Amino acid sequence: MREYRAVIGIVGIGVILLVSAALPLTMPTAAAGRLAPTPTVDRLAAPPTVASPNQADEGAQLYWLHCQPCHGDRAQGLTDEWRAQYPPEDQNCWDSGCHGKRPYENGFKLPTAVPALVGPGTLTRYPTAAQLSAFISHAMPYQAPGSLAPDEYWAITAFLLRAHGLPETALPIENATEAAAITLNTPAPSPEAAASPASRGRDGSAIFWLGLGAGGLLLAGMIYIAWRRRKVRDSTEVFP
Repeated sequence: MREYRAVIGIVGIGVILLVSAALPLTMPTAAAGRLAPTPTVDRLAAPPTVASPNQADEGAQLYWLHCQPCHGDRAQGLTDEWRAQYPPEDQNCWDSGCHGKRPYENGFKLPTAVPALVGPGTLTRYPTAAQLSAFISHAMPYQAPGSLAPDEYWAITAFLLRAHGLPETALPIENATEAAAITLNTPAPSPEAAASPASRGRDGSAIFWLGLGAGGLLLAGMIYIAWRRRKVRDSTEVFP
């Protein structure tokens, strides 16, 4: 009976230690919040300039001028929250009288849905920076496709790539050959690979290691019980 209590105690302590080690892997930290970008006070204003702008910094200014009105100040798309930043008379850009049926000379009508460009699940149609830039330079801005200079399109591409994690040491990007070498999206792993223990990241492996550790402790406890019983039996045979 004492041996079983000892095993239960060992397993219990091990589970507590394993859970304590796993919790920090999934709990958010205060530092993560401090790293989030801070928007300008006036969300319709141009982004702050820098002393020595690189290609992505120049792209930020061009994005504000040509892309932000539809795609949002954080590239979140034409959301209701973003449209609410505009004056009431400009919040329904597809209605007549705003950007609807020729409200002014050379007016145009916007689609009611404009996609996000930054964030989970965005730009998945473009495996490389070259394909992304090719689409932008041929189809954007919406009201005047292909109207910007080539270096302006590369700057906007660099701005979006930086928002997707491209290090600034990879800039500038000046031609399609350089852009083709930059991977924007990688194929998703197969279900079998995603389910294997080797493919699990820190966030998805806590339960796996918890179970493995508890099983190891239980096995060690059973071995301990067998060893104790044999020791008692041997002592009985020697000292009847």
